[in-house]
Amino acid sequence: MAKRKQRRRRAKERRHEYEYVYIDEEGREVEVEPVAAKKQAEKGNGAKSGAAARPRGMRPVQPPNWRSIRRQWLIFVVVFFVLLMILPMKKSSVEVRLGIALFYGLMMLPFIWLIERAKYRSYLKRTGRLPERKRDAK
Repeated sequence: MAKRKQRRRRAKERRHEYEYVYIDEEGREVEVEPVAAKKQAEKGNGAKSGAAARPRGMRPVQPPNWRSIRRQWLIFVVVFFVLLMILPMKKSSVEVRLGIALFYGLMMLPFIWLIERAKYRSYLKRTGRLPERKRDAK
């Protein structure tokens, strides 16, 4: 849910209608086409190349790579192992608990990758950089 400041900002954006105009050499106001208006707004804000492509306040999401997936997997296995150590399991050695944690970790590895891929694809979709799917010519 949006915070109060965000709701006020959105309400203000809906209340005011902004028009992009520029003044030509003769001093007349000329309306700018929508594509040109966007480029002019980017130039006026001094936007950097990466910031212009994504909505304001959105952090860039990196594509899924094995380094980040391995880090998340390791955190999951350690937390799960600690949880198994805390839970009372009679007649279970540390090796058995570690084996259980590793087994569940291996089961979680594809899901971690799928979650990272979904995050990256949704980021591309929101920024409009999602490539179109290639269809088979049958």
